[in-house]
Amino acid sequence: MKYILALFFFISASPIFAQNGMLPLDQEKNIYYSDSGQPKLSKAEIYKKMQDWVSKTFGNYQNAVTFEDAAAGKLRITSYVPVIHADYAYVRFDLTISCADNQYQAVISNLDGISTIHSPVRLTAKDNERISAKEVLINAENSKKKKGEMEDELKLMKADNDGINTAMYNLLGSIKQFTN
Repeated sequence: MKYILALFFFISASPIFAQNGMLPLDQEKNIYYSDSGQPKLSKAEIYKKMQDWVSKTFGNYQNAVTFEDAAAGKLRITSYVPVIHADYAYVRFDLTISCADNQYQAVISNLDGISTIHSPVRLTAKDNERISAKEVLINAENSKKKKGEMEDELKLMKADNDGINTAMYNLLGSIKQFTN
C-alpha cells in the first residue's frame, strides 16, 4: 500500500515541480535539484541501499561512482540520463548522496546537456533567463502573427526545461522509492 501511495504522490507531484518551464536554482544561481528521505534504517543500511540503487539504476557501479566514503556515508555519482529535449539526448550530472541514521540527502548539480552533434553544454541560469526574456518580448509584441510564433518558441523552450526537470525528479523519486 505504501508503494502505491508513494508512486501516486510521485506521479502527481512531478508535473507540479516542472509546470512553469524553469530549472530550479540555488542561492548562487546554479541548477540544483534536491530531495531527502527518512527511511527507518541505520546510516550503514541506507548507504548499502544507495550502493544497490546505483548498481540497479546505472548498471556499472564502478563507472558511475566518482567518490565514496562509507564512514562518512557519502557517495558521488557522475552519470547520464536520457531527456526529452530539442537539443540534447542526455543530461550528464553529479548526484551527491549523504547518508545518516534514519535519513539521507540527495543533491543533483553540475548538469551538462549532451548532444550527438556538438560538445556538452553546461546548463545554467541563462536557460531560465532566455525564457523570461522571451516572455517580455511576447508581451511587447503587437503583431499577432509574430506573437504567435514567439509563443510557440516559448512553449518549446519551456517543454525542453520540463523534459530536464522530469528526468531529474524521476531520478530523485526512484531513490525515495528504492529506500522505502
